[in-house]
Amino acid sequence: MTLLQLEYFRVMSRTLHYSEAARELHTTQPNLSYAMKELEKELGAPLFEKQGRRVRLSAFGMQFACYADKALRTLAEGQEVLRQMKTLPEPLSIAYIDELGYDFLPELLRSFHDTFPLVPLQLYRYLHPDILPRLLNHSMNFAFTIFEPDTPSLEQLPVTSQDMMLFVPPNHRLSGRSSVSLTEIGMDPVAVTQPHTAIRRIIDEMCETAGIRLNVVFEAEECNAAALYVSSGLALSILPFSPLCTMYRAEAIRIAFPSRTRQICLSYDRDQPLTPSALQFLNYVRKNLVKPPEM
Repeated sequence: MTLLQLEYFRVMSRTLHYSEAARELHTTQPNLSYAMKELEKELGAPLFEKQGRRVRLSAFGMQFACYADKALRTLAEGQEVLRQMKTLPEPLSIAYIDELGYDFLPELLRSFHDTFPLVPLQLYRYLHPDILPRLLNHSMNFAFTIFEPDTPSLEQLPVTSQDMMLFVPPNHRLSGRSSVSLTEIGMDPVAVTQPHTAIRRIIDEMCETAGIRLNVVFEAEECNAAALYVSSGLALSILPFSPLCTMYRAEAIRIAFPSRTRQICLSYDRDQPLTPSALQFLNYVRKNLVKPPEM
């Protein structure tokens, strides 16, 4: 079965006249008649019935006409989409965790837009655990988020890292220190992120290395809430350092033991085909953010 046969059948089923259909299709009547006979042979059913000098659709023809028309309309829509793709850049959907909205991301998006002003940018802020499913079901092109070590289907390009710091309220006994060990926290109340978060995984690894157990009084869903807790003087916290942290009345102290960093990556599903807009963005990030591996 060919597209030409389907197009011939669609016109023939509308005109129900071989000569008229042949003129409209810019072909000969014998060519049209042969195409219809071959189509009937492949389908194993008569599509037309003679009615004097004219023809009419058979019961099989009336049924098949709906599907032929739908198939040709779908193909026409696909051709139109491809035509538009050649002229209009596709929207680029980017997910990110909240803290990055105060870090390098605004400047990156501004400079990318200056370079590719026609690419529409769609930005979505999510908690880290909510980003991964959206990448894997292809509802997002990219995400700026925390490195996921156990997700082999993700391509993850490191773009920056953030040191894990101890945040203390003003006038705390540890304030003013240039560095601390986690063992110095003692039984001070601590606000941490919830167990399912990547930050909590890092914190737990740090505590295991230091051989301590934190006096956790609050488990926050994200960094903002934990930082606010510290700013209110209710607890200490262990958070990655970013410009967001400077917005709160809290002091960031370097953790000398055990020191850890949080890796921020540009992530995407390597099985998702890259649109031209996505490829432009990926190459731009690689050129401007991704550091080459050290030799």
